[in-house]
Order: sequence, then structure tokens, then C-alpha cells
Amino acid sequence: MARRYHETGFNTRGAWVAAAALAATAAMGAPAAHADTASCSVSFPTVHSFPSGFVAEGRVVNTGTTTLNGWRLYWTFTGDEKLFSLLTTKWTQTVRTVTATNVSWNGTIAPGGSLSVTANGSSTGGTFGMTGLTCTPL
Repeated sequence: MARRYHETGFNTRGAWVAAAALAATAAMGAPAAHADTASCSVSFPTVHSFPSGFVAEGRVVNTGTTTLNGWRLYWTFTGDEKLFSLLTTKWTQTVRTVTATNVSWNGTIAPGGSLSVTANGSSTGGTFGMTGLTCTPL
């Protein structure tokens, strides 16, 4: 009975297939590990208006998977609204643009948690409108 020997090693075709597979894997990158994310949202669903102004009761919500350690709100009023106060924040208003950040005691919000933000201001006819309302983790 004749013995057959099987050669073990690379042949040209096998080397090209292996090199192509390695290159494709490197181009696609390794699978991404699950990364915790920080994100938040803000809304002002309740507005009480009166002839010369408004009170808007908003909520900042941690929509991410990690604890927020600071947040910033931003929006532009659509009319002549002017803030008197934006409770539970440090804020500035330049013409129609408002930027607000957390204060020392409310910057930390657990995932799924929320806090209230109340805006008090003046406007003609009690109007209240916003565009570009965003929340950004710090």
C-alpha cells in the first residue's frame, strides 16, 4: 500500500484568501464594544400665559445610560419673550437666545431621572414660543 503525504503549509491561493480576509476585517474594524452614553432631553410642556407674560414648567430628562454630571440648555425665543428667572439654573439671555446650565446641586441626574425647570418671563400678549430647544451633557 502506497503512503500518501499531505503537504501542510500555505499555497498561493490560500495565502491570497487569508490576506483578503484579514484586510476586510481591518477595514471594517473590530466590533465596537458597548459604550455607555450620556444624553439628555428638555421640554416645556406646560405654559401658563397672562396678558404680559408667561410661566413655563419644563423638564430635563437623562435619556442616556450613564449619570449626567452637568447639562446645558439652549433655545431661541420666537417673539419678544424676556426671562425674569429660569429657576434651578444659571442662565443668560442675549436678545432672543437663551443658554442655561445646571447649578451645583442639580447637575447630577441618574439615567431615566429628571428635574423641573421653571421659566418666568414677559411677552406681549402672553406668547411663548421656542425654536432650537436642546439639552447637551457637559
